[in-house]
Amino acid sequence: MPAAATAAVDGVPVRRIERPGSEEAVAEALRAASKAGRAVVFRGGGTRLDLGRPPRRVDRLLDLAGLSGVIEHHRRDLTVEAWAGTTVAALNRALRPTGQFVPLDPPLPERATLGGVIAAGETGIRCVPGARPRDLLLGLTAVLADGTRVRAGGRVVKNVTGYELTKLLTGSLGTLAAITRVTLRLRAVPEASATTSFRLPTGDRPERFADRVLAAAAAAPGAEAACVVPPGTRLPGLPQDGGFRFAVRFEGLREEASPALDGVAEAAEAPGERLDPGAAERFWAGVRDAYPAVPQASGALGIAIRGPAGPVLRSAWHLAAYGPPIGFPSQRRALASVPAARLASALAWVEPEVGAAVETAPPGWKAANAVFRPAPPSAVQALNARIKAALDPGGILAPGRTGESPPQEPE
Repeated sequence: MPAAATAAVDGVPVRRIERPGSEEAVAEALRAASKAGRAVVFRGGGTRLDLGRPPRRVDRLLDLAGLSGVIEHHRRDLTVEAWAGTTVAALNRALRPTGQFVPLDPPLPERATLGGVIAAGETGIRCVPGARPRDLLLGLTAVLADGTRVRAGGRVVKNVTGYELTKLLTGSLGTLAAITRVTLRLRAVPEASATTSFRLPTGDRPERFADRVLAAAAAAPGAEAACVVPPGTRLPGLPQDGGFRFAVRFEGLREEASPALDGVAEAAEAPGERLDPGAAERFWAGVRDAYPAVPQASGALGIAIRGPAGPVLRSAWHLAAYGPPIGFPSQRRALASVPAARLASALAWVEPEVGAAVETAPPGWKAANAVFRPAPPSAVQALNARIKAALDPGGILAPGRTGESPPQEPE
């Protein structure tokens, strides 16, 4: 759904759209909304507005895409400060001549903004240590619900001032403050990248499948990304010959990007097939962008499951009967597409140690159904409520989006 055309947030009508062009304009808009008790939702690129529960109402939609561009790039420190409305793709284009980049890989990077990625806590496809948004975020500037501007952290990697606030706002879905600037750590652009896929034997039961994938992932230490995809995924770059495939990507110097993968082949019990660079790029872009578009299929839900790696993979094996999932063994998560009418039967196959969340759904579906399975523990909900009350005492920022009032499970 194009950001400029958004007239609703997850089926909730938007009464007014505002596009502040400066940090002070954001503060003024929030001060006015706070005094009037108006509910506010923030939008960056609009790619992940449907995460969480629908807000109870949207009196004001603040489009922050106008706060865009690089503020300061400290090449020697491998850090950059940028406005939160800058897209990930635009920032990396600006940095590329310097040989550096920010290793964020959210879905739809041409639209996904830095502030939106931080607010969503978007994990992406990289599994190397330090590649999560919360790991890359060194500092930020934000505007609280009453218009107060706050600063946390800084550009120096060892600076821990305000550490808690940067972590609180990561994954907060815009319910605590408007992120306006971010300071991120960078990496050197890798000299080379190589992707190899392994066609797993057919006929595995879920237990053997999970053990095989985990063994293959363990045999590829230092991999930049790793995933397993089933038949029917139809991702570009892979042969459409059926069977599950385990794909692994290495980056770095040329010798680092082409390690011996005999151990992976032995664990997978299959020879590896090196993808050419174009096919590899198309494949990983397909993995990255696969699930935000799930609701475009009539009645389909995009499901994320998280938990211990073995139970997640076994659950994903069962979910393949409903729609092709993508499993990330090193991240202990998987994404799946499930017809809404078959959600209950699909979730019955999800193992008890694994949590499930409906990330994307047709408009209006989440308002009538539970999004988090199981619901967050009462202690977690109580802690979230206390944090919300401290930073947004009027409760005007995306009220209800993080599940303050989840619907009851059906009898």
